[in-house]
Amino acid sequence: MLALVPYLQGNDGIPVNEVAAEFGVTPRVIRDDLRLLMYTGTGEYAGELIDFDLTALEEDGVVHIRDAEFMTRPLRISAREGVALIVALRTLRASASGSELTVIDSALAKLESAVGDTASPPVDVLLDEVDPTIHTSIVHALANGKRLQLTYATVARDEQSERAVDPRRLFTEQGKLYLEAWCLRAQDLRFFRLDRVIDAEVTEIDAEDHDVQERDLSDGIFTVGEDTPYALVDLHPRAHWLTEYYQVDLLEQNADGVWRAKLYGADWAWLRRLVLRNAGSVAVIEPDLLRSQVVDDARAALSAYDEQ
Repeated sequence: MLALVPYLQGNDGIPVNEVAAEFGVTPRVIRDDLRLLMYTGTGEYAGELIDFDLTALEEDGVVHIRDAEFMTRPLRISAREGVALIVALRTLRASASGSELTVIDSALAKLESAVGDTASPPVDVLLDEVDPTIHTSIVHALANGKRLQLTYATVARDEQSERAVDPRRLFTEQGKLYLEAWCLRAQDLRFFRLDRVIDAEVTEIDAEDHDVQERDLSDGIFTVGEDTPYALVDLHPRAHWLTEYYQVDLLEQNADGVWRAKLYGADWAWLRRLVLRNAGSVAVIEPDLLRSQVVDDARAALSAYDEQ
């Protein structure tokens, strides 16, 4: 949109269809962008905001721009900003498919050419591999507003389940690709890791627009889902602080000061390390496998002292 302003200043009275062709979008997108640009400027009053002749735009299909003299050249980005955009596009590319790849590759080529070799991004973007057939089916369902039938592996319970879901969006989080969808079985929003989707079938049923607010993940805190590993633990008084810093569902508070809770973690290894770091204050009740691993690791650590 910022590139539109200097272009229109040099092409006053240009038909909106020609503007759309120049920028590779539809005339409707140009019209929407122009209306949004009318809220842009150096202040908040008439003469300080970019203005357009709406009568000419609506009746004649031509664009006349006014009060935009403060922006006389296209937007320029620094090498640092260019690198940030390249990394973001590489991340987007790792989760894209089909025609999206062509658009992203075109933008990447232009950015990398503009930034040059002297500012090559010092990072690579790696996401867990996802079955391309499953990925394509989910993208198709999102694009066409169709319900999905998923076969999903829940690692925490070592089982597979069938889910009918209305897809809402795809996103990446900590190197994983997720689908946010309304799960008809749970009657709530759920996150599904694509590398755990065994099968995804696009149905002929239209996805419903459920009255639910999209969850904000911009702060990096990931909401607990059905497949999030957790341990049932007893927290002694010295470990009560864990409930303030980690994902915990408090179940009971006994008179002796022992709290029973569900303690969630990114994976089982992380949960095991957390329990060991708080030895004597945290006791694992279940699952049995985690409890036995904690016991074995503790015994191995103690035996190391005995050997000295």
